[in-house]
Amino acid sequence: MDQEWYYTIGGRQTGPISLSELNNLAITGQLLQTDMIWKTGMPGWVKANNLSGLFDTPNPDAPPPIIFSSEFEQSITYAGFWKRFAAFIIDLIIIAVCPVLIIFSFGIILDLSEVNNLEMIDKIHSYISIAVPWLYFSLMESSPMQATLGKMAFGIKVTDLNGKRVSFGKATGRHIGKIISMFTFFVGFLMIAFTNKKQGLSDMIAGCLVVNK
Repeated sequence: MDQEWYYTIGGRQTGPISLSELNNLAITGQLLQTDMIWKTGMPGWVKANNLSGLFDTPNPDAPPPIIFSSEFEQSITYAGFWKRFAAFIIDLIIIAVCPVLIIFSFGIILDLSEVNNLEMIDKIHSYISIAVPWLYFSLMESSPMQATLGKMAFGIKVTDLNGKRVSFGKATGRHIGKIISMFTFFVGFLMIAFTNKKQGLSDMIAGCLVVNK
């Protein structure tokens, strides 16, 4: 489809338009070299002067043009809302069962008849309920697999905006973004169904994508 380009002027997103229309905007001065442009398949928005050949007079201060791999554009597909939702349900079951198994193990080791031990078990449960989800999502999504068990079951993975493996810190930021999404009455999760790159609030906060393998 020819009309696939989007651009922003004054913070307002417009499009889609064709490449020739985008060229005309640049030639007539309506589109500045510092304005942002994007098309389907690109990993993120870039300045207009990054697109080679868009402006007749090159800007000496502009960074080298970015060449977007057509193979990458054609191969990448974003994981949809329902696939991600189903994967998340599997992950929720896993992180719900893990703390119970850990606490049960402590229960065997400790004498539950003692009040002090019951209080200790309660404290351990609180810590584990926080640590298990964080470590599960962050370690697995930053691992070479780039996916939790739920995501692996549905053939999807987490990447950065360039399709690369994310760091543990970025994966942690994404996990924190999920917690923030819960405080938005889950609107942060519903955003996946309506954004161009199927990003939820947590993906935007951490600068991540969830794509099909």
